[in-house]
Amino acid sequence: MKNKYVMTVSQNKTLIENRRYDYIYNNMILARYDVTEEQVRNPSLLQEGSEEAIALRNFHAAYDYLLANTHEDADYGVLLKLHEILMSGLMEDIKYTFTEEQIMELYEMINQPTKANTEIAIDVMIHILKKRLFADGDVRVALLFANKIMLDNGCGFITVKPYETGTFRELLKKSNEEEQSPEFKEWIYKYCVKGRRFDNL
Repeated sequence: MKNKYVMTVSQNKTLIENRRYDYIYNNMILARYDVTEEQVRNPSLLQEGSEEAIALRNFHAAYDYLLANTHEDADYGVLLKLHEILMSGLMEDIKYTFTEEQIMELYEMINQPTKANTEIAIDVMIHILKKRLFADGDVRVALLFANKIMLDNGCGFITVKPYETGTFRELLKKSNEEEQSPEFKEWIYKYCVKGRRFDNL
């Protein structure tokens, strides 16, 4: 499974900034929030203090964190930080630690020297989803952490469009019932990896 896109980190950041509202809208729909594209682009249309308004604020904060910290290696500490940002104000029991076994499993998933970074990002995302490392917010944090790997390596961005959320959830449910997840993995690679090709790197 090759990298579909090859960019500099700077180019990848530009891609994300240019499509930021579209990607966050996709995130909100995947996380089961009933919002419109207009509300995502104009948060004042949401009820202040509502769960939707808080989640939208948190997604923006998570994107800011990713864009500002490409120098920081993706590891369990970053995963925990992203979960804290994404679930702030939405749940009381924020998780601040993993077991040694969970840390090692995640490390091994992130460090697969024979695989391209896009494949590693997808593997890590599915790993987080299948292991259910958090009481809530698994989908959003798994996706954002996978995109930490994508961004840091100039591979594009993983996003699930609203009309694809049903298929995503069906394949996720199926993958949770199986030891391996080849169908889910291939579907994410084919339909959810977005980017831009540059002639001059």
